[in-house]
Amino acid sequence: KLAAAVRAWQAVTTDASLRNNGRSVKQNLEQWLTDHASELGLLKKKDGKPNSEAITEQIAKVANWDEDGSAPKTPRR
Repeated sequence: KLAAAVRAWQAVTTDASLRNNGRSVKQNLEQWLTDHASELGLLKKKDGKPNSEAITEQIAKVANWDEDGSAPKTPRR
């Protein structure tokens, strides 16, 4: 889980499409982790679906550097 948090943090901080896109840092982390759940070993054994509880409540919380908790600003173009 720690390795997944580090990879998600690296991805969200370097991918331009995940910055200033109208979503919070945590939402972007959660989406990236869900999209890469298989390669990160974050699938539930029971049904093969992403472990959303671990992604949301454990990993994305650790990787989230924006602890403000406020709503994301609308991106400007």
